[in-house]
Parts: sequence; C-alpha cells; structure tokens
Amino acid sequence: MKVIFLDVDGVLNSDEYFDKTRSLNIQGIEEDIDIEKIKLLKKAINETGARVVLSSSWRYTRNGQQLKELLSNYQIYADSTPFIQNKRGLEIKQWLSENQNIEDFVILDDEIFDSYDDELIKKLIKISNGNGHNFGEGLLPRDIDEIIKRLGRNKAKDEVNEELER
Repeated sequence: MKVIFLDVDGVLNSDEYFDKTRSLNIQGIEEDIDIEKIKLLKKAINETGARVVLSSSWRYTRNGQQLKELLSNYQIYADSTPFIQNKRGLEIKQWLSENQNIEDFVILDDEIFDSYDDELIKKLIKISNGNGHNFGEGLLPRDIDEIIKRLGRNKAKDEVNEELER
C-alpha cells in the first residue's frame, strides 16, 4: 500500500484562496478548504493508487469529520494518525508501525516539525511557502508531479493504458 500523509492548512488551502473568498459568503467546510486543491490531490491518488492518512491537527477537531465527509465526496477516504502529544513525526511513525504492507509513503506538509527524523524528512514533500506562519501557495501541480514521481504510477492503471494503446 502507498500512503500520503496529509496536512491541511497550507496544503488544501492557500493565501490566495482566502483572499479570493474573503468577500464571498461561503459557509461550512468550503470556507477553509479549496476544492481545487482536493481535485489536485485526487489526481495524485488516481495516478498512484495511494491511500490518504490525515496527519493534520484537523483530524481531532470538529472540522476533521466535516473534512473527511468532503473528501469522501471526491472518493477520497482518509484514515488518521493517532494523537501523541502533537508530535507529528511520532504520530506518523506510530501509524506506520500499526499498519501492514506499506510499500511507500510521502508526507505533504507546509511545515517541518522537530519530531521528523531523517527518514521522515526524506519522505517530506514540502508544500507551499507559508512555513506555518501563513498559508502560502498550497498544493500545486508540481507537487502532484513529485508525488507521482516518488510513489510511482498505479500499476493497474498503467496496464489498462497499455491495453488501450494496443
């Protein structure tokens, strides 16, 4: 199984999104989540066959359930890392130790946490330029390309494409 550990702020939203929507009367989870970023994430999932695991602090807030429901509207079904004293690196390591058959993983985050060891840093795809102080650019097409490069394409999809080309 391939896994994408997903942060939310600075990944599924951006400064530009908040600037654009500030004057609009958007209610609910879409006030904080850019649907276009979800569509980009979905492209990475479709291409790689990866599973999403929320590592964001959103996972243990009331918004976390709304986020999971919104993601499921795009056929993205997310698990969550456990809570270990807000130490994201330890939380990711614990999730990995509790789950079998992990082929590979990446971490999408706009911050680098002290609890990230060398192994996790190598798996990090640093999103955005917000660095935890603002939201930056959020998930971009170049990030999707990097996810696909690191995780590889879904073999089943490649085989289907080869059949179609014959």
